[in-house]
Amino acid sequence: MLLSRIAALIEATSRIVSRLVAAICVALVYVMLGFLAAQVLMRYFLGAPPSWTEELAIILFAWLVLLYASVGLREGFHVAIQSIPAGWTMLNRLADRLVALLAMVFGVVSLTAGIAYVDRTSGQKTAALQIPIEALYLAVPVCGALFILHALALLIAPPRPQETLEVTLVP
Repeated sequence: MLLSRIAALIEATSRIVSRLVAAICVALVYVMLGFLAAQVLMRYFLGAPPSWTEELAIILFAWLVLLYASVGLREGFHVAIQSIPAGWTMLNRLADRLVALLAMVFGVVSLTAGIAYVDRTSGQKTAALQIPIEALYLAVPVCGALFILHALALLIAPPRPQETLEVTLVP
């Protein structure tokens, strides 16, 4: 009974965090595009684009990619190759659990190595904005923590029904 409540709590947390992160990613895209548009307009009309817009866009892009990768793990829209026949249900479920376990290992490595790297580079500043470099490097441990959460939710969740994509080649 307690384990099922814990599993439900982890699943709900993973679902809510994933939706929140997806919304943040949409906002990041618009902010990043706004900065890049401002840079292009300033280059075209003033002949002197600010250097900070490109640097900020790069930082936001790094966050966007890593955050949305965690959403991809949760929602299952990452690239996958179906190598096990669809009828082999148990083997497919085992493969799904193995992928979730490997994603969790990736999350642990990203979290621990990311924290160590942020600590090692603490005190450095970005070139144009002169903000702490942690604004960029914190994306790695945050992504690692999200990967751990979503992989754990996938590991303890009941098996999903297998989806198959059928491709018909027409001569």
